[in-house]
Amino acid sequence: MAALRPYGTQADPTDCRAVLVHITEEGRKIGRVRHEDRAHHPLPLIGELTPEEQRTIAAALPVLARPAELGMRARQ
Repeated sequence: MAALRPYGTQADPTDCRAVLVHITEEGRKIGRVRHEDRAHHPLPLIGELTPEEQRTIAAALPVLARPAELGMRARQ
């Protein structure tokens, strides 16, 4: 039953007060499915927008991507 959990735990061998948490293969699978759902869900809805609304979104994408770029740069 524990193998179906998205995470596993074990006692920290260096500190008996702590617990180490790790993602299981089931957790990785859940993450992949959720990521794919988020990536594909808006696509059919965008087709229902007016051409002007679609252009507005397209023009905003570079600005919306900027915080992710800054975050990646800060981690390097």
